Amino acid sequence: MKAFFQTRLKKHQKHMMRYMKYVLNDHFVLIMTFLLGGVGFYYSNWLKTLSTGYPVGGLLVLIIWIAALHIGRFASLAEPADQIFLLPKEKQMRSYLSAAFSYSCIFPFAALLLISAFTMPLVVVSTGNSFVTFFFYLLSLWGLKISHLEIERMNIFQDMQKARKNAYFLWIIFTFVVLAISIWLQPIFGTILSIMQIILFHKLCWQTMNVSLDWEKMIAEEQDRLHRIYQFINLFTDVPEIATKIKRRKYLDPLLDRIAFSQHNTYLYLYARRLLRGNEYSGLYLRLVILGGLLLYFVSEQWFALGIGILFIYLIGFQLLPLYQQFQFVPLTKLYPLKKEQKLTAIKKLLGLLLTFCAIVFAVIALFSLTQWSERLIVIIGYLVMVLFFVEGYLPYRIKKMNN
Repeated sequence: MKAFFQTRLKKHQKHMMRYMKYVLNDHFVLIMTFLLGGVGFYYSNWLKTLSTGYPVGGLLVLIIWIAALHIGRFASLAEPADQIFLLPKEKQMRSYLSAAFSYSCIFPFAALLLISAFTMPLVVVSTGNSFVTFFFYLLSLWGLKISHLEIERMNIFQDMQKARKNAYFLWIIFTFVVLAISIWLQPIFGTILSIMQIILFHKLCWQTMNVSLDWEKMIAEEQDRLHRIYQFINLFTDVPEIATKIKRRKYLDPLLDRIAFSQHNTYLYLYARRLLRGNEYSGLYLRLVILGGLLLYFVSEQWFALGIGILFIYLIGFQLLPLYQQFQFVPLTKLYPLKKEQKLTAIKKLLGLLLTFCAIVFAVIALFSLTQWSERLIVIIGYLVMVLFFVEGYLPYRIKKMNN
């Protein structure tokens, strides 16, 4: 069964690599480089203002690490047909699940490595420990994550809801104790305790497990895990695995009623209706506006605020570009006596309104985060110029390229 899991894993990785070229594109790399550079710059400057023994630092690190321990879920790679075709092999599934457990550790271990490395300077300032203790902190976190994945795996067996809740409650207690000892006492003691709790949870959640698999639960958990991954990928490209969900949203009808009932507004109405009643575009727009607004709220430097706002305005507009092709293969739109230029006019008008609203939100936040009126004015003008450039310059160029 381990060989069967490796075969399925290669198939899964090949499928995911098809999307990586769309996720890790130039725009994403540019934005992440800019954001990480800016965050690192402010983080280093903030650390310089702290004195050794900063009391709040340890508590902040504790909260960050506990949140980070919830990154990554048990990946069984189960498929809907498994509950029929693999049911006779249920007794041999333990070796399959052991291989799946090892694979599930890779991503959270890498995430914990990066997060612990990022928070280590704050740990040094807060506790006075040296950077050598980083390895003890990392081993403690990895040990706690192993136990967390043991609990996640236990959840796919039958009648484990109550046992899973009890195990998770016990794990939370161990997590607080291990991390508290590591931060405020001796890191090596926390590592030793972390190793002990690995043995305990492995025995409770795996070795003594003597019940049947809940196939439906295992498949549902895996489908939910994949859906979350596809939702992230959907920010960059269309994902066939995500079914489009349409909601009535009657409370948004007044916005559609503002579009004049006229033939030259046909595509504008269709695009607006698709945006408001579909989940992917409206949700994407709101998430990026909120994320950009939150980042701007904590920025007090003029050029950094200008750069973040312009990047998010561009990113929002770029992610909404596929809206242009939503009705390309609808037969009724071919029967309408409409000019092709109306599509471009409609998408320019809609994106112009959306990006202008986004620029206004960012400008209002910049009024609070910046102190000088000259800085505020430059930032606001920069946002509006970016909207104008995108709608009148970049958008027609991209649409022409898409048509060709």
